[in-house]
Amino acid sequence: MEGFRYHYDLEVRWSEVDAQRIVFNANYLMYLDLAYQEFFRSELRLYDDVPTTVIATSTQTFLKPARWRDKLSIWVRPKRIGNTSVTLEFVMTREGEPEPIFRAETVYVHVNENGRPEPIPAFWRDRLMAYQEEALA
Repeated sequence: MEGFRYHYDLEVRWSEVDAQRIVFNANYLMYLDLAYQEFFRSELRLYDDVPTTVIATSTQTFLKPARWRDKLSIWVRPKRIGNTSVTLEFVMTREGEPEPIFRAETVYVHVNENGRPEPIPAFWRDRLMAYQEEALA
């Protein structure tokens, strides 16, 4: 996928589809969450140091349905790094098809133990900014 360096792969399981054998809409958020976690763990190498975040907003565009047993790639990249939040862009493709079947933009807010927004930790910001700079180079 042009402009993206990282993707998380999965195969759609039976429990994720409805009676029409297409992925139930709510499962797309679960797919994004899996891709988000792996992006931070394996791509940014933050492992267990990922700060606590909550989703503030997620805008999703369904272009084509994903179906049972489809092999999907979820492409992830930072779009904006704010003071207390980071916006990630996601694009989902199906194996053998270059066109996206799904797009999303999700804002994650870093929160403290009381659930209140607080600034993104410096090490997290540094890794995200370095990743963005490398992607633009």
